[in-house]
Amino acid sequence: MGDSNILPDAKITPIPVLVDEKASNTPDRTFAIIPKTANINDGFRDYKYSELAHAGNKMSWWLEKELGKSAIPETIAYMGAPDLRYTFLYIAAQKTRRPLLFPLNQNSRAGHLGILTAIGCKTLLASRDQIELWNALYPEIDTFKVLVVPELEYFLKVEEIKEYPYNFSWQDVKDDVGIILHTSGSTGLPKPIKYTNYMLSIFATGSGDMATMFEGLRTLVPLPPSWGFGVAFHMIMPIQFGTIPISLPTDSPQPLTAEYVDKVHTSVQAEAGVYIPYVLEQLSKTPQYLEHMKGMKYIGYGGAPLSREIGDIFAKFTHVQPMMGSTEAGSWGLRKSDPKDWIYYDFDPSSGFQFHKFQDDLYESVIVKHKDPEMAKRQLVFYVFPDLEEFHTKDIWKEHESKKGLWQYAGRMDDFVKLSSLTKFNATHASTQFLCAGYCFRVEGLILKDSRVTGAIMGGDGQMRPFLLLELADDSSHETIDSLWPSIKVANDSLSAEIQLQKNMVLLTKEGKRMKRGFKGLPNRRETLLDYAKEIENLY
Repeated sequence: MGDSNILPDAKITPIPVLVDEKASNTPDRTFAIIPKTANINDGFRDYKYSELAHAGNKMSWWLEKELGKSAIPETIAYMGAPDLRYTFLYIAAQKTRRPLLFPLNQNSRAGHLGILTAIGCKTLLASRDQIELWNALYPEIDTFKVLVVPELEYFLKVEEIKEYPYNFSWQDVKDDVGIILHTSGSTGLPKPIKYTNYMLSIFATGSGDMATMFEGLRTLVPLPPSWGFGVAFHMIMPIQFGTIPISLPTDSPQPLTAEYVDKVHTSVQAEAGVYIPYVLEQLSKTPQYLEHMKGMKYIGYGGAPLSREIGDIFAKFTHVQPMMGSTEAGSWGLRKSDPKDWIYYDFDPSSGFQFHKFQDDLYESVIVKHKDPEMAKRQLVFYVFPDLEEFHTKDIWKEHESKKGLWQYAGRMDDFVKLSSLTKFNATHASTQFLCAGYCFRVEGLILKDSRVTGAIMGGDGQMRPFLLLELADDSSHETIDSLWPSIKVANDSLSAEIQLQKNMVLLTKEGKRMKRGFKGLPNRRETLLDYAKEIENLY
């Protein structure tokens, strides 16, 4: 199953041709399920391939009218509301042969300017509600062209329009830069990553089962289209493999609430969904919300690990599938997970993943370039870094005790906290596992089962004892550490003596000073700990 989604060059069709062919041959085929309006109460509708091709042509003509025809590839950048205009621009940029940059709107001013300078982009597009993000960059962008993209309704309205000409073969365009994304910038300024059209053809799938698993399924995708996973599930997998994404209304809250996601589940019949763990953690606390998900064939999760306790709740009625990738390497070529041991990742051998010893029974995942050129063609990371023979992911894993080749995520190399006793444990905000002497403990996952708690960060680098910072669902409530202690004790009982929590080392966030969260809805460990530096210092 793993290799069937990798096509030889001769059989790959350029995206604009593929869209037009589907619109011509199967005009009523559903491309996506979209909200009727920005308000979730107005419901959803099927969006057909005939409409998609029409909107792609409309956007192409609009680009030509505003920017003219470009003799050389001219990069355009777009920040917009999370709607179909991202897909329309992708098709139009392909038709007009313009590289398309998708910056994250959470970037700092320095981050935006650094990316634009690095790739020489001087044409900035935005939806009307996002244009201020570009305007904030003046005077540095005085010489740039800044344009507001027409409203979504303009592109959804079907009216007579000429097909925008596109007469290029795959060989003509496969090495063109198609999309530019960037790293998160969590350790400095974000770095742009350019993907050619060939790289995009393997970006979403690697060599695993993801494409075939979601093929033809109505899949809820509550992810922004500017993320790597968003590009995969909103654009590439639908057009290439027939996944049918269900998009959220633009009025959806950020971060998403369980109540809102449940409303989507009850408004449209999803056959699968792709979530960040934070959303699944919140959904798991309400039996009624779980009942509304029992018709799903697959629940995929990515962006962070999911605790065994939370995932097992969903595994009782559906298949839970871990998903992983990176901006530099694309999808990591994972195979379908074991139904019972869903928390373990199964890497397709053709992806080139090997595991190098880190410490004790922990290993770092390393992508090793294949000696066979045909096999190496599938490894996206070596197009990004052509001089490398192996790529160190800095992700740490522990192998299944009896099922060799299955790996449980154990965190990032730089997320291990070392107490003054030299005991190490993983305290990353993105991880629900903590390690000591090679054993995995699920601290955050156990504590987050308590519906009163929405965030947990454990730390203590260089100290004798660890601390725990907790965020309450209602920060004006009268909960105390004593009232929360039974939930903490459940987690504590699984820890070795060196890292067991003491009551006087537990801290609650203050009213009006909640944990800082990143764009995935997860607590931002670094920023939150800076916010609470004085309070943490007082603990010691």
